[in-house]
Amino acid sequence: MHIQELRYTYPKATRPVLDGVSFTLHPTKLNVLIGLNGAGKTTLFDCMTRTLPVEADSLQLVPSTDMLYLTQHMMYHNELTGKDLTYFIGRLTKRPDFKRMETYINGLSSAREQELFEHLWKMKLGKMSVGERKWLFVTLLSSVKRALYLFDEPTSGVDPASRIHIMRRIQRLVQDGRTCLISTHQLHDLAQLDAHVIFLHKGRVLYEGGYDDWLKASGTTDPDEAFLQMVEGGHLEAAVTQ
Repeated sequence: MHIQELRYTYPKATRPVLDGVSFTLHPTKLNVLIGLNGAGKTTLFDCMTRTLPVEADSLQLVPSTDMLYLTQHMMYHNELTGKDLTYFIGRLTKRPDFKRMETYINGLSSAREQELFEHLWKMKLGKMSVGERKWLFVTLLSSVKRALYLFDEPTSGVDPASRIHIMRRIQRLVQDGRTCLISTHQLHDLAQLDAHVIFLHKGRVLYEGGYDDWLKASGTTDPDEAFLQMVEGGHLEAAVTQ
């Protein structure tokens, strides 16, 4: 799957928010979109899902009906329970047993996650913590089979335990042969993953390639320092890699 010379300008804006963005999504790696707030990451997701109108030739992706998109700001009603959300998302799986709690618990790898799912089953979404809601959304959505998964900052504002469980859940999608693209500011998490990094800055891709190669080219082992070098005008010795 590819993005080719993608451009998008908001109505009445004086400059494009995405200006010739090109990159390739790797099916065997976790594709990670990084960049400053306001770099255009969420706009890019909206273009990829055709939420915003762009030239069709720019998107060499699967149809939007074969994508699953978790937005950064999840929409939900406080009075809905975990069970209600499970029923709503479960219908997308087309499984005859989507209303049974055991269907989802049996697919969880740890006793902690199984206990957490059972705990959230009857809890109202408005009573859940940010981490609990995000973990529940990611867990349920990952049970829906799609060719491409887009997660916009799935671990922002969550505790370390929830972040680990969320990232493990997304990593399992990659291991199952699903193409995934996430955005994140938790750069140190990438050291534990086989990540394909796409660095977006001011509407352009500054770097595309492996996480370790990015650090090596930046001359540091600290991803936050490498990030700072790029946004402050530092130049990688290596060219953009595919």
